[in-house]
Amino acid sequence: MIDEIVELLLDVIVEFIPNSVWKILAFVVGAVATAAGVLVIDESLWTGGALITVGLFLLAGSVISWFR
Repeated sequence: MIDEIVELLLDVIVEFIPNSVWKILAFVVGAVATAAGVLVIDESLWTGGALITVGLFLLAGSVISWFR
Protein backbone atom coordinates (compact mmCIF):
# COMPACT_ATOMS: atom_id res chain seq x y z
CA MET A 1 0.00 0.00 0.00
CA ILE A 2 2.73 2.45 0.96
CA ASP A 3 4.77 1.37 -2.08
CA GLU A 4 1.90 2.25 -4.40
CA ILE A 5 1.48 5.68 -2.83
CA VAL A 6 5.19 6.45 -3.08
CA GLU A 7 5.24 5.22 -6.68
CA LEU A 8 2.28 7.45 -7.57
CA LEU A 9 3.87 10.49 -5.93
CA LEU A 10 7.17 9.83 -7.68
CA ASP A 11 5.43 9.49 -11.05
CA VAL A 12 3.62 12.80 -10.54
CA ILE A 13 6.81 14.59 -9.53
CA VAL A 14 8.77 13.18 -12.49
CA GLU A 15 6.07 14.28 -14.94
CA PHE A 16 6.30 17.91 -13.81
CA ILE A 17 10.07 18.17 -14.20
CA PRO A 18 11.05 19.00 -17.79
CA ASN A 19 13.60 16.91 -19.68
CA SER A 20 16.06 19.79 -19.86
CA VAL A 21 16.31 19.80 -16.06
CA TRP A 22 17.07 16.06 -16.05
CA LYS A 23 19.78 16.62 -18.68
CA ILE A 24 21.39 19.39 -16.65
CA LEU A 25 21.19 17.27 -13.51
CA ALA A 26 22.85 14.33 -15.30
CA PHE A 27 25.60 16.64 -16.57
CA VAL A 28 26.29 18.03 -13.09
CA VAL A 29 26.26 14.59 -11.45
CA GLY A 30 28.58 13.30 -14.18
CA ALA A 31 31.01 16.16 -13.66
CA VAL A 32 31.01 15.62 -9.89
CA ALA A 33 31.49 11.86 -10.27
CA THR A 34 34.37 12.36 -12.68
CA ALA A 35 36.05 14.88 -10.37
CA ALA A 36 35.58 12.58 -7.38
CA GLY A 37 37.03 9.69 -9.38
CA VAL A 38 40.11 11.69 -10.29
CA LEU A 39 40.66 12.55 -6.63
CA VAL A 40 40.11 8.97 -5.42
CA ILE A 41 42.11 7.16 -8.12
CA ASP A 42 45.36 7.55 -6.13
CA GLU A 43 43.91 5.65 -3.16
CA SER A 44 41.82 3.04 -4.96
CA LEU A 45 42.22 2.31 -8.64
CA TRP A 46 38.95 0.35 -8.88
CA THR A 47 36.78 2.96 -7.16
CA GLY A 48 38.37 5.88 -8.98
CA GLY A 49 38.07 4.13 -12.32
CA ALA A 50 34.44 3.26 -11.72
CA LEU A 51 33.59 6.84 -10.73
CA ILE A 52 35.38 8.23 -13.77
CA THR A 53 33.61 5.77 -16.08
CA VAL A 54 30.16 6.51 -14.67
CA GLY A 55 30.84 10.24 -14.75
CA LEU A 56 31.99 10.18 -18.36
CA PHE A 57 28.94 8.14 -19.41
CA LEU A 58 26.63 10.66 -17.72
CA LEU A 59 28.46 13.60 -19.27
CA ALA A 60 28.49 12.07 -22.75
CA GLY A 61 24.87 10.98 -22.53
CA SER A 62 23.62 14.41 -21.56
CA VAL A 63 25.73 16.17 -24.21
CA ILE A 64 24.57 13.76 -26.93
CA SER A 65 20.94 14.22 -25.90
CA TRP A 66 21.29 18.01 -26.23
CA PHE A 67 22.35 17.66 -29.87
CA ARG A 68 19.48 15.34 -30.75
